[in-house]
Amino acid sequence: MRIRHAIAAAALVVCSCGFFSRPDQQFFTLETIPPAQRSATIGANPVAIGTVELPPGLDRRGIVVRKSDHQLDIRGTHQWSDTLETVVLHTLAHDLAARLPDGEVILPGQSTPAGGVRSIDIIFEELAAGPETIFQLRARWTADGLTRFDEISVPMSSLDSSEVASATSQALAQLADRIVASI
Repeated sequence: MRIRHAIAAAALVVCSCGFFSRPDQQFFTLETIPPAQRSATIGANPVAIGTVELPPGLDRRGIVVRKSDHQLDIRGTHQWSDTLETVVLHTLAHDLAARLPDGEVILPGQSTPAGGVRSIDIIFEELAAGPETIFQLRARWTADGLTRFDEISVPMSSLDSSEVASATSQALAQLADRIVASI
């Protein structure tokens, strides 16, 4: 009788291991997309992104896709490499640096030059995909005392997390193009 109980307990343990295992985490990041060409110099002082503000509910590690009825699909096993705010800040700064001559953009973590910088402050009203297969970026940004509004839509083939990351990268690159054209 003990042997039967031992075999049954061992079988139960082996079967339950799959039940208690956690799904694998997948990490995604954004890519800097190079421009068709670099712009000319933009002025005496270089630019730096001062602040980035994201819509409520989106600044997290898990990738978020909008669902119908004002709901969010938070993908806990599909995560950004850092918080979305940090990933967006670094990607947009590098997109700007790729579009402007060397030394015209102060990247996050770099020291501010003695002459100062011109700050670009960005408030994203929307920065998400879904519920349709379209990534939406709506942002108000201020530079040199002027506030501008940009709206960018990037069509997607699906709402897979890799597509969301790719569309986010494309939308930020388009925003960088528009910022460079305006400053």
